[in-house]
Amino acid sequence: MKMNRLEFPVEYSFDIDSNSVIATVPDLNYVSSFGKDFAEAEQNIIEAVLAYLEALKKDNSPCPETPRKSSGTMIEQWNNL
Repeated sequence: MKMNRLEFPVEYSFDIDSNSVIATVPDLNYVSSFGKDFAEAEQNIIEAVLAYLEALKKDNSPCPETPRKSSGTMIEQWNNL
């Protein structure tokens, strides 16, 4: 089984109305999540990305192999997709 290291840029923003941090991964169909602070948003987006990748695998859909490069936060995940 081939193991790939996947990295995806994460964009963060702050929503004043809900007083929460929004995390979005544009390379994965704009998967997003939120949290009361950066740490919670970061943990939640990792869970959302893993769920998204699992759904792609279950549906036999392709996973992005070469995400765009970014200087921002990156999610790094070792996966067997």
